[in-house]
Formats: sequence, C-alpha cells, structure tokens
Amino acid sequence: MRCLANVIVDRRGSSEKLSRFFRSGLRMLLAAIPGVFAVSNAVWATTDKECLASWQDPRITIEVINAKPVLDHGKSSHQIEMVAKKSGYAKSTRHANLLGLTYSFITPRLGAATKYKPAKSGKHCLRLDRVSLKFGAQKTSIYIDRKYKKGTCAYKAILAHELEHVRINERIIADYVPKIKRELTERSASIRPFYTKSPKTAGKSIATRLLLELDTLLDEYIVVRMEANDVIDTQASYAATQAKCRDW
Repeated sequence: MRCLANVIVDRRGSSEKLSRFFRSGLRMLLAAIPGVFAVSNAVWATTDKECLASWQDPRITIEVINAKPVLDHGKSSHQIEMVAKKSGYAKSTRHANLLGLTYSFITPRLGAATKYKPAKSGKHCLRLDRVSLKFGAQKTSIYIDRKYKKGTCAYKAILAHELEHVRINERIIADYVPKIKRELTERSASIRPFYTKSPKTAGKSIATRLLLELDTLLDEYIVVRMEANDVIDTQASYAATQAKCRDW
C-alpha cells in the first residue's frame, strides 16, 4: 500500500468570553468546511475480507498549541470594546468600561493520512494510517487600556487578571487532551478498510467524519473552560482587584 499526503480539515472559530470589568477567554464556533464530502454508511460498507485484512491500528498524535500571548497596550477602553464586539458575543452582554481583554483564537486541525492499493474495477482498497490533531490557542492577544501606564498598580492588576485567564485556558486544554485522544483513538479504530474510486476524496471524508465525531467532546470542553473562567469574572473578584490599587 502507498501513502497519500495528509488531508487536513479544521473546526474554525474564534470568540471572547466577556464579563463586565475584564473580558477574557475563547470559544470555538463550527463553520462549514468547503470542498469536503461526507461519506455515507453504504460507502463504508463497501469492502471484503481481502481489503479488511489490510487493517492496522491507526497511529494517533495530538500536538498542543499554546501561543505566547501578545500584549496590545495601544488601544483605549472604547477601542478594546470594539474588538470585543466583533466576536458577536458582546451583543448580548454588557460591555461598558472595558479595561482589559484576553482574545484567544483556537482552530482544532485534524489530519488524516491513508494508505491504499489498486484493486479490481478501478477501485482502491484504502485504510486509515495516521491521524494527527492540533489543539489549543493558535493566537492570544491581551489588550490593556492605554491610559494605564506600564509599571502602575492598575496596569499590573489588569495584566495579572488577564494572565490568569491564559493559565486557566491552558489548564483546561491540558485536561482535555487525554480525553480527546481516547475518543479519537476509538473513533479512528472503528474505520475499517474499504474500497473507493477516489482515495483523495475518501481521505477528506475520513478527516471530516472524525472531526465531526469530536464535536460533543469539544462542546463539553468549551462549557468547562467558560465555567472555569467565570470563577474569576465575578463582582467579588473585580472588587478585590480594584482594592489593590488607588490609580484607577
């Protein structure tokens, strides 16, 4: 059997978890993946003992991406609010007097490599060989209102709060990697070798299928991450932060 090049699909999206004083977080939104075709159950069933005999456990790898936060200290509170509004999430949230924002972009990307060999009638016996997933924050920006100069108590307090959100997000990502790997391993092993006339299209379909089958777990991750961030986005938390400084 010979290898095909990896087929990559992703679950695109970006967002902010917004609260009234500091705004922080990330959220994934599922978007359509153009040019990728679903494979029906009938297609998966097109196989025989000879083709099935080529099956091997697919190798599963997950790469965690936690991009180093980039600081933006050049915007006013109003301009930071505009950044938050672009997500769409802020439309249903109070967002006045925005002093800080952590904006993280996450796009889980899944690659599926297949192997196949020619068979009768112009078809190929194809099996899933490797699956790779990139998971984590590809980009994180921390915004701090420019009226708070570097080195001041208020600036340090805002930065410390936003960095805590970054740490929370990284912790939740790390917590979910083993769960995602177990799910991906089980789902990948269930895809048995089958016949296809278009190995490239079949590879895209496998990648799309696996990514969609992770949706429930990825949605659970979003909820858990948002709840973890909400713990430090409370009126009591904001009051405690404000009490640390006199230069607001």
